[in-house]
Amino acid sequence: MIHSHTRVHIITGFLGVGKTTTLKNLLKQKPNHERWVVLLNEFGETGLDSAFLSQNNVNIHQVAGGCLCCDTKLFFQTKLNQIIRFEKPDRLLIEPSGLGHPDKIIEILKQNQYCKLLMLDPVITVIDPRHLGQKKYRQHEIYQRQLAIADVFVVNKIDLANNESIAQFKKMVDEYQRPSWMVKNGMLDFSLLKKGHEALRLLSKEVLSKTESSKK
Repeated sequence: MIHSHTRVHIITGFLGVGKTTTLKNLLKQKPNHERWVVLLNEFGETGLDSAFLSQNNVNIHQVAGGCLCCDTKLFFQTKLNQIIRFEKPDRLLIEPSGLGHPDKIIEILKQNQYCKLLMLDPVITVIDPRHLGQKKYRQHEIYQRQLAIADVFVVNKIDLANNESIAQFKKMVDEYQRPSWMVKNGMLDFSLLKKGHEALRLLSKEVLSKTESSKK
């Protein structure tokens, strides 16, 4: 595939929301002609086994030992530079730790040295709607930062959410004014990754009108 930029997708979200499940489902949809690379914090706990990765022709890298953007910032940039130089992927999928600061990663990716090499696509924040009514989540600084930097909300585990959780989700959408999708078991359609911000916003209006049917 001929391209001038590596498309970068950040998939963030708090602990236990289903980021890795979402990532794994996206990897299953990888077009054969594209070269994908995954960069994440803790390889040992991802559930992305080597056989699965080999079968899908995906390279995976880890920066273990701390947050990609804080404790291991230098290692993150070193690994990023190596990926760009030697692997030249069509798409780079980054999964920060559930307690990471994705806004700091975005700052790195927008540095001048990467502007001709990388194209940052809409940032995805995965949400468990059952968390929205709980203060320990909504008042957590990192949780708030993950919501604030999102270009798209992916509301996972929608089949487990009750009416109160759905109401909290709708309230959050009104508050943040973000395109949003409801999914079960992290089943996010890869085609959404390829759309721009405005297309996502328009499409999400259709999805929001089908919230109740998505639960069935």
